[in-house]
Amino acid sequence: MYSKNIHTKFIKVSLFAFLFIFNTAILLGQQNGDKVQFTAVDGKVYTGTITDTDNSRYKIKYDGFDFESWLANNQFTVVSTNTPTYTSPSQTNNLIGSKVSFLGTDGKTYTGIINDSQGDKYKIKYDGFDFEAWVVREQFTLVSNNTSTTYTPVISQQNNSHPDLGNQPSGLALRRIFDFGKSLGWATQVQENLYSQYITSLSETDKNRLLSFILKAKTSSAQFFVLKSWLCKDPIAMLQKFIDELNAYPESYQQEKCLITSHRSVIQQWQNTWAVTTVEAFLADLCPRYSWDLKQIDHFDVVANDPNNANAQEQKILLEKYGAPAAVRGDNSAKVIPINGALDDFVGPLLGVHFYTQQVNESLPAVFSKIRSQLDKGLDVPLLVGFMGTQARHFLLTLKYRNTGNGYEYLIYDPWDGVCDYVKESGILQNSFSPLLSAFKISVDYYYPTN
Repeated sequence: MYSKNIHTKFIKVSLFAFLFIFNTAILLGQQNGDKVQFTAVDGKVYTGTITDTDNSRYKIKYDGFDFESWLANNQFTVVSTNTPTYTSPSQTNNLIGSKVSFLGTDGKTYTGIINDSQGDKYKIKYDGFDFEAWVVREQFTLVSNNTSTTYTPVISQQNNSHPDLGNQPSGLALRRIFDFGKSLGWATQVQENLYSQYITSLSETDKNRLLSFILKAKTSSAQFFVLKSWLCKDPIAMLQKFIDELNAYPESYQQEKCLITSHRSVIQQWQNTWAVTTVEAFLADLCPRYSWDLKQIDHFDVVANDPNNANAQEQKILLEKYGAPAAVRGDNSAKVIPINGALDDFVGPLLGVHFYTQQVNESLPAVFSKIRSQLDKGLDVPLLVGFMGTQARHFLLTLKYRNTGNGYEYLIYDPWDGVCDYVKESGILQNSFSPLLSAFKISVDYYYPTN
């Protein structure tokens, strides 16, 4: 239906970051917990919460997104101050069955029923969707409880978050879909290059056909995830199934499952699958459809202890392909495999690159400078790390980095625990990957840049 060629070179550019069109009001007395509002370069208004202060700068946590940014006090507007709202114990200790209203991670308002609680966390069953989520008390508002009148939600999914896309030239509409994801940090220079190569080479007829196909997805997030997966050469039949499945869930669920960088991620099911599981995460970061498929598997984020588990089977096949029998977790005698073969076989063709191994023979700050240069190109960087005082080795995947004003932090995926979290470079220099692998002392032994 569409023709594509593998792009073999990538243009070297600086890391994409959020640029803001700032409000000009000068505000005084901001404090942690204040709700603020600002306008991004895409023209959309975002809200967030002040989580830290440093002289005249304020760290803002975006509402609905795993993203923080330091702003000056003239770069946002305070919309509500941190005035504590107290709830009596009788209101918090018996909330199971209560109807609540809350914001999803997509910024939309949903309603649901509390069906479980653990400490200050509450499990909410979404109204109208087969989906549950854990939230804290401050994240929802009581609408009614199980002893009062029935509340009928008026929430419905939009058929198209950009209703004018179908009335625009197809090239411009496709660009708006791409820029939506790019503005949220979901597209890197890798996808920018692929977009420029693939979309610009299409005829107007094929652009119209591609746009009509993508607009079958009902939310802005879903449309971007389909487009990004198409750029990874997913076939149309696979993408049609992807769209049908996406449309059955709210946008917040779509984001959680299509972004491998959410805190709970895919876990290694065998002792010696940290290499191939790292490759799974790399592929899932490139292709939202693959992330979605992984995260639909039972026990994708916990050890299934079941050889018939779909992810355990995939990892076992990959292990055997590269010469190591699968061994149960905890078997320290298990044979290990290098990562280069799987990277070149599965990731390399998508990116047009070859992976090679380079031993660390310079200072760690110099190494991480090179790692940041790879991340600037949109290329994730696997790390081989060593446990202090042992011969044990383990792979991690570096996905992003940020400068908080107090040094660099790296978003790192750990296949052993199946989690992603930010790790401070200053901590790594002290042989620690806390909060990842916090029970061990870690040293960085190798890293894997790309050509």
